[in-house]
Formats: sequence, structure tokens, C-alpha cells
Amino acid sequence: MKTKTGLIIILLIFSLSSIKGQDNKKENIQSDNYFNTSITQEQKQAVYKQIADYSAKIRQAPKKASNYVNRGVCYANVGMYPDAINDYNRALEIDSLLPEAYYNRGIARGRFRYTKNACIDIYKAYELGLTKAKDLFKDKCGMYQTTLIIKN
Repeated sequence: MKTKTGLIIILLIFSLSSIKGQDNKKENIQSDNYFNTSITQEQKQAVYKQIADYSAKIRQAPKKASNYVNRGVCYANVGMYPDAINDYNRALEIDSLLPEAYYNRGIARGRFRYTKNACIDIYKAYELGLTKAKDLFKDKCGMYQTTLIIKN
């Protein structure tokens, strides 16, 4: 019972926590309701337009990891978690040192029920310098702390 409760808590936190992927110019996308599948139809249309825009950017610069991260965030905004995970995977193939890609993939995996892998990604984001990931890991991934220990 504790395990199910812990998993539910992790999924809830993962659904409420995310960061935006950023490109080298620190360009932010304007999506504040990450992983909110109850957004209005108008908001969904805006996110679909962002997906199309990032898809065009990816066709123009297929080796730019931040475009995959940003499109992954957009996919997650409309509940398309497998597509989001695929984009985060692609970004990490290009640049394996992107903490926001690990963090966002961890959140998407948590929403898609890959809890252990989600916690591993959150931990990796922390290892790469994303301090926000440390608190999330400590708060929601306690069952994995013996495997992946975060030093204080």
C-alpha cells in the first residue's frame, strides 16, 4: 500500500513540476501549464502550432538538441508523453549533458508510469547541476535513494 501511495505522489509531483528546455540563446517557450491535459482547446491549438514550429526548426537544424527538448515539452503539454520521451531521447543522443532533458524526460516517464527510470533521470539531472532536481528526487524517490545516493 505504501508503494502505491508513493507512486501516486511521485506521479502527482511529476505532473506539477517541469522546466523549459532552452537553446543556446536562452530562448524560452511560453508554456506555463506543463503536463496539464485539461487545457482549453484554444491552448491546445497554440501548443500544436509550437510543435509545428519546433518541427520546422528541427528540419532546419537536426543536430540542435534544445529544439528537441522544447518540442518534447510541447508534446507533454498536450499529454503526448511517448512523443515527448522520444524527443528527450533524441536530445540526449545529441548532447548527453543536458540536465533539463533528463529532468523533463524523468517527469514524462513518471506520467507514463516508468517510475524507477523517472527517478534515475531526475537524479542524473541533479548530477549535471540542476539543483531543482535534488529536492524532487529526495522528496519523491526515497525508495531509490539506497541505489542512487545524493550527497548533502
